[in-house]
Amino acid sequence: MDSWITVLLVLLPTGVAFWLARETSRLRERLRRLSRTAQSKQKQYQKIETHHEDEADLRQRTEEKLRSYLQLMDTLINTIPNPIFFKDIDGVFRGCNQAFAREIVGLTRDRIIGCKAGDLGPQIPEELVACLKRNGVHSATFEAEIPCADGRRRDFLFTTATVVGEGSEKAGSVGAMMDLTEKNRAARERAQKEKFQGVLETAGAVCHELNQPLQVISGYAELMMVDLSEGDKHYGLAEQILEQVERIADITGKLQKITRYKTVDYGRHAKIFDIHQSSDD
Repeated sequence: MDSWITVLLVLLPTGVAFWLARETSRLRERLRRLSRTAQSKQKQYQKIETHHEDEADLRQRTEEKLRSYLQLMDTLINTIPNPIFFKDIDGVFRGCNQAFAREIVGLTRDRIIGCKAGDLGPQIPEELVACLKRNGVHSATFEAEIPCADGRRRDFLFTTATVVGEGSEKAGSVGAMMDLTEKNRAARERAQKEKFQGVLETAGAVCHELNQPLQVISGYAELMMVDLSEGDKHYGLAEQILEQVERIADITGKLQKITRYKTVDYGRHAKIFDIHQSSDD
């Protein structure tokens, strides 16, 4: 019995030492695995952090480019002398250039953006509001005479185009205005000059064709008066003929001196050429 106890006392430290050595080895292996896992996770976290930093930097650069692009576009539309405006699908103004705000509406851009045409205030003429509402978000081209911010009435060509958003759905419209006032005035003046030229040519032809018959009629009337006594009733008729001949000669004289185009009302809905106001005589 004593010998077994002696053996146990000898072997026990050896077994404990072996167990401790084995557990220590296992713990060390687990620590190495945990260390490798931690290093791998740390690298992943570093990659994620680097990716987030890259994304943030890219986002910042993109926002800066977008701000620069928007500033460029704003500068471009404000450089264009033609009034330009943008509306969404509900008819709310989402943008405009200085020409539209200052010359057409007479308000600041901040006051216009975010409002509908009918909500800009009572100082905006109804004619202008109607033109800005016309055709909604549909593409269209039309001319209209509208009162501007300076109180003058001017002719404009309105051109609107539909803005298409995602899914090919209508997102709003963009409109541009072209001042046709001077062009239309020049066209009217050109048409008046063409009419005046036609009047001059007609007047010249009429005078040429009337002069010879008038001379013949005048000659015969004078011969009649030579052969008739003043008491004869036909003598008075010859005098009246001469008076009317002189009147016609006066009219043809004025026709030959026409220098401007003037008309006068004739009846309810007609106008005729006014010979007396159109000549220098």
